[in-house]
Amino acid sequence: MTRQSDGFTLVEVCLAIAVMAVGVLSMCGLYTLGYRENRQSVEDVASVAYADAYLSPLVQGLSATNMTWSKWCEIGENASSEMRAQGVADGVLPAGGWMAYVQEIDNGADYRIKGDPRSTADGAFNQVISQVESPYKGSRASLPSDYQYGLVVTRRGAVIQLAFRAARRKESLMTQPVIVAEVHFQGDPER
Repeated sequence: MTRQSDGFTLVEVCLAIAVMAVGVLSMCGLYTLGYRENRQSVEDVASVAYADAYLSPLVQGLSATNMTWSKWCEIGENASSEMRAQGVADGVLPAGGWMAYVQEIDNGADYRIKGDPRSTADGAFNQVISQVESPYKGSRASLPSDYQYGLVVTRRGAVIQLAFRAARRKESLMTQPVIVAEVHFQGDPER
């Protein structure tokens, strides 16, 4: 006589529990990934909004048709001979570009962000805004105190490139995407 089973064996129940456990644990991992990505996207959106508020006065002033060629050519410190030779830049603010925001750690291979990147960015902003005719002269967008940001202004002939980064944590400033605005000279180069 054969015995017929109407239920599940203990082995089948254990296998079903193991499959469910793997699925549930995988879902838990996705929740943490989703949370981190959501937090990063919020920071990215805020960063773009802050870049727009910070760069708009510069773009407006540099785009003015009454901007003279001599003032245009004064924007930025002299670029390194390597940058000039490559045609990358004729002038740059701050003088070291993005390297002005970092300092080497003892071994020379690792870097960290300098103490106050906001003041370096504000210095570059003030140097550019002082060269232009703008209703924003002497003022700039106020960004939340919990955000760190950096600005690099690069002049290459008749083009000025404004590059901006913002991050909540100072340590992640250089890993953030760069928001760029380019301004082409609108005035008369003979003036």
